[in-house]
Amino acid sequence: MLLARATGEPFADVLRTRVFEPLGMIDTGLWTTHTDRLATAYRPTPDGLLAWDEPEGTWSRPPAFGDGASGLVSTVDDLLAFARMLLGGGAPVLSPDAARAMTSDQLSEAQKARGGLGHDFFVGRSWAFCQSVLDSGAFGWDGGFGSSWLVDPAHDLTVIVLTQRMWESPDPPQVHRDLQAAAYSALA
Repeated sequence: MLLARATGEPFADVLRTRVFEPLGMIDTGLWTTHTDRLATAYRPTPDGLLAWDEPEGTWSRPPAFGDGASGLVSTVDDLLAFARMLLGGGAPVLSPDAARAMTSDQLSEAQKARGGLGHDFFVGRSWAFCQSVLDSGAFGWDGGFGSSWLVDPAHDLTVIVLTQRMWESPDPPQVHRDLQAAAYSALA
């Protein structure tokens, strides 16, 4: 809401013109008409996987309210462009200070003691602006709808995992952890 009011443009247009287009993220947005490229999202249940959102569902039409926390549709290529922008210090869409704020710990120890998704949630990690940061200096996002990405500047490594299965807990599913571990093993 704040961005839309400050710019006088709908939130989707602010994202498109100020972030997505400058980064070449042609397949990212709050919705898409290209439903043939969307996968069905599944929710785990005790009886197996249940279709939660099909290609003609939530992200096949403009949302009633452009909400930055409601999720985006995107591709591996577009996520990689976003990750590279942060890894490169923010250019051409962010200042170096803004990129640094998005990739470094922004919480105090007192805030960590009172927050998170469980008592040990902040062990080895914290929050930057808009994403998670690890004590190692790596940063990224774990999305409950089945996507995750991690950038590790110390190893010049980016790992992107996109699945169709919603998570069952605040921790990434085993396949996400396995793929990240495999990426680090490949560096050795």
